[in-house]
Amino acid sequence: MTTIATKIVATSLLALAISQPALAAETIVTLDQGVVGTLSVPEGGATGPAVVMLHGFASSRDEIGGIFAAQAAALAEAGIASLRIDFRGYGDSAPDTEASVTIDRMLEDAGIARTYLADIDGVDADRVGVLGYSFGAAIAMLDQENYPAIAVWGQMGDLKGEFLEFLGQPAFDTARATGNFTVDRGWRVISLDAPFFDSVEKHDLAAAFAGYDGPFLTLAGADDPATGYFEQYLGLAAGPKTSVVIPATDHMLGVYSEQPEIAADVIAQTTTWFGDSL
Repeated sequence: MTTIATKIVATSLLALAISQPALAAETIVTLDQGVVGTLSVPEGGATGPAVVMLHGFASSRDEIGGIFAAQAAALAEAGIASLRIDFRGYGDSAPDTEASVTIDRMLEDAGIARTYLADIDGVDADRVGVLGYSFGAAIAMLDQENYPAIAVWGQMGDLKGEFLEFLGQPAFDTARATGNFTVDRGWRVISLDAPFFDSVEKHDLAAAFAGYDGPFLTLAGADDPATGYFEQYLGLAAGPKTSVVIPATDHMLGVYSEQPEIAADVIAQTTTWFGDSL
């Protein structure tokens, strides 16, 4: 099963059974182009580092089981501000009726978030890193030149190949013939226009990421197909690089298991890494 397929299996939010530190300030904000996000600021205000958080395919800003909300809380406790957003067309971000969801528009949304976060009082614009999950990881890695540190969970490696495996060639063909492809997964209907498939074919993730010279963290469950990309992308990274394999879990990082310590470990390791890297 592809990383996308395993990711979308569970998109409804459940409460994580992990302890979450209290946030001093968490505010819902509406950015340019109607992008909605949640800004988390440490007690006493921002003091330098900050992180943009990018959700996965067909998900939303708190991510599965609220793991992004929990990560934001941990970052705030460590003195790191964050902004997690809904890409337009998902969550609370209104879809643009004049434009299709594409990788290019998701990159635009991430840029809007990064600019907003960099302007927050106390945030150092040169210390705004990024955390991406699954498809959000791909968006982060495609935009590598704009981040001094990149952390990804359950990364993608071959955009077209994974979408072909997940949706099949008929999805590409139908979208181009009719303008749209809709897939009903039972718990969510996903509608993708032809420009989305064009953007998937247009972007070469490996080529875009090659030579990244900032700190890079790639983390995935031991049973996640994403681990198959570790060697390739660690080889492409030119700066400090770290890979973490979380035992006894898959692309869901323990969120839907009876082992809350798995997600807690993911969050703790990611928080420590950003504290050392930004």
